[in-house]
Amino acid sequence: MRIRIASLLLCFASFGLAQSYQGGLRGSVKDPGGASIATAKITIVDEATNVSRSTLTNDLGEYVFQSVNPATYRFVVESPGFSRSEQKGVVIATQAFLTLDVKLNVGDIAQSINVVEEIPLMETANASAGQVIDSQKLTDLPNLGRNPFMMAKLAPNVVQAGDPRFNRMQDQSGSSAISIAGGPVRGNNYLLDGVPITDSTNRAVIIPTLEAVMEVKIQASTFDAEVGRTGGGMFNTFLKSGSNQFHGSMLGYLREKEFLANSYFNNRNGVARPDQPFRNFGGSLGGPVWIPKVYNGRNKTFWFASTESYRQKSGLSRELSTPTDLERIGNFSKSVDKTGKVYAIYDPLTSKTEAGVFSRDAFPGSIIPASRLNPIGLKLASYYPKQTRAAAYFGDTAYLGNDTLTDRADQYTGKLDHEVFSWWKANLSYLHYKSREPSGNLFNNVAGSSPSLLFRKVDATQTNHTFTPNATTVVSFRYGFNRFPNLTVYESEGFDVGSLGFPSSLVQQLPSQRFPSVSMQTFATMGSGSGSWSAYHSKNILGSVAKFMGRHSLKAGYDYRVLNVDFISFGAAGSYSFNDTFTRKDPNKGNDGTGSDLASLLLGYPASGSVTLNTKYYQYVRYQSVYFHDDFRVNSKLTLNLGLRYEYETGLRERNNNLIVGFDPNAANPLGQGSKGGLLYAGLNGAPTECCNPSKKKFAPRIGVAYQWNPKTTIRGGYGIFWAPVSYGGFSSLGYSQQTDYIATLDGGQTPNGTLSNPFPTGLSKPIGNSLGLGAGIGQTLSYMNPNAGSTSVHQIAVDIQRQLPAGVVMSVGYVGSRTNNLILGGGSVN
Repeated sequence: MRIRIASLLLCFASFGLAQSYQGGLRGSVKDPGGASIATAKITIVDEATNVSRSTLTNDLGEYVFQSVNPATYRFVVESPGFSRSEQKGVVIATQAFLTLDVKLNVGDIAQSINVVEEIPLMETANASAGQVIDSQKLTDLPNLGRNPFMMAKLAPNVVQAGDPRFNRMQDQSGSSAISIAGGPVRGNNYLLDGVPITDSTNRAVIIPTLEAVMEVKIQASTFDAEVGRTGGGMFNTFLKSGSNQFHGSMLGYLREKEFLANSYFNNRNGVARPDQPFRNFGGSLGGPVWIPKVYNGRNKTFWFASTESYRQKSGLSRELSTPTDLERIGNFSKSVDKTGKVYAIYDPLTSKTEAGVFSRDAFPGSIIPASRLNPIGLKLASYYPKQTRAAAYFGDTAYLGNDTLTDRADQYTGKLDHEVFSWWKANLSYLHYKSREPSGNLFNNVAGSSPSLLFRKVDATQTNHTFTPNATTVVSFRYGFNRFPNLTVYESEGFDVGSLGFPSSLVQQLPSQRFPSVSMQTFATMGSGSGSWSAYHSKNILGSVAKFMGRHSLKAGYDYRVLNVDFISFGAAGSYSFNDTFTRKDPNKGNDGTGSDLASLLLGYPASGSVTLNTKYYQYVRYQSVYFHDDFRVNSKLTLNLGLRYEYETGLRERNNNLIVGFDPNAANPLGQGSKGGLLYAGLNGAPTECCNPSKKKFAPRIGVAYQWNPKTTIRGGYGIFWAPVSYGGFSSLGYSQQTDYIATLDGGQTPNGTLSNPFPTGLSKPIGNSLGLGAGIGQTLSYMNPNAGSTSVHQIAVDIQRQLPAGVVMSVGYVGSRTNNLILGGGSVN
């Protein structure tokens, strides 16, 4: 359980409603005497596109516009026997639900009265809280990474837990480490044009460019039943659209090398300041679709496109320990410790125990004979770069490694809005993004320490359709698909491992062809680790029906999502670790000024080693929910928000049942003799095909109250239950990932058991899947996902008082409380 409370908050904010990016407008129409006017025609007209919608007041004089796209509108009221009322500049923001009551004057409908009253800035119709970050704020306020989600700092009850350095368009993980209203970090939901873009680890798969974003609504304490699959809050992003007038933007940002200081290590070693510019550029353009003599889309069809890119070079420098020219060929006669004492190197093949005393013979003159040098070890050592200054002692960091990291990223956005019929409005948006992020290579050769390139790419598609079959009914349908692949490759991809001298029988079995990973005790690590590929992708279908009946604004809907992650670790082309155990005087007594990891490498005696072969996984969860909500306007001052949502999300599944779903402590295992306990594989011997006991009772009631004390003051409060999404971790790959270990010694390090020349004489073991059943992992330490993890519920409560002040300012004083039950830390693994 975790309790987070924020109280006595003073903020200047806009407040809104609903999981869709769309807002709404409601109110009443009365005559000068206060009597309701039925069948009055209400029209809202988008001032930018001239696209309009109309409705009629009911018998109580009430009207409602549901599912209204964020924009600035002209508000028109007409009724026979009364003068026409028109008001401009009515701003409906993302998820904002305004209340606008109108009194008509008796007169000819041909007469028009322009209303200049101030548009209400407070939310008087619902209790949900949040803040809209509009285009002006996104453009004008400082934003180093040009990341719209980082502007959440402007909203109350938001805590950003991610590394502030990682705020660029490719930093999905760092940007999503945010807690809203006391909810779990990375337990939020992200919408783009009303469609979820959250992956299975609860990240936003794409960070849209500021050039394409109209508004971002950070929403907390939302008491609308349409909001789900979140344990804290919502990031609701609405993309810009075209209008009847062409409009666009351009940006350019430069940071050249002359603006930056040189690093300490470069100055120490007399290395010039590297060239490391940062260049950020982009632009946007939108307008009506117009094809000369073919189609004129004014007032009907609009397009918008944007792009943003950056090219960044940054210097990387570090002092590392590399061997001298003599040391790399086995001559340690001039290798001294910090006291000036020459290092003694001992021969592990001379190990012996006499009268209970262990001893080894030292190599004469601390020089390993050429006949004893292992050709593979000698070849590996040759890849160490030469020292850039004279070493003061053995293992001194006498080599300055330098590299220039070249990052780049590009993003493209397109959006099309079209009025198919007066009762059918639709839009389609598409975002594509790609980036390249290097880790750096301080060796500047194929053996550099894990010199990798991370390639990311995102394709995100959203479409929205709004139908108004009659004046009191709105039907919405949304569909979205997104895909987010990540590929980590190494600069040594394609390297001929056989050129190092490893036997061809081993090379043919390796999971990858790259320089092997070599870890050292004293000297710098070299080689490449495990490359990986993963693809996060999801499909999302959402639909709702809204009906206005009397004082009730009713809404019901369905939400379906399937979230997938496909992944595989390619495995290193062999991982080998070296220390001084085999070449020091006594393997049981370390730090005695004898032996060397480099000497062990040159002799070809690893301290440990392994090769891992992995299976490719296709994991997924399915999510479904239904909800019903009623905004009941009791009278002109009091509105109730009442709703109920039901959610069901499957546990983690794998397409081919390559999954461990738990541990049965009572099962008889193959050891017999009454021994019990064994791992459960998905779908095997009656085991379930998913983990980890998700709740089937995810009911989420919502209640909110909004009371307009007077025209300038509103009191609001609410309570709701939310079900946080789970990010599955603690994943056990036993049986689907097979590691073959190098057997370094059979006598506690006294003598080596094998050599680099043939490190795995019996070959590499392949994954065996679930074939061992309950017998898998016997005698090993096990780690698996908790089969009883369940689901995390978050109870939120909020109360605030809003007061409209002069100069368009709203002050809010409030209290927000959050109580989390069954909070799953990490991935909910069990050891």
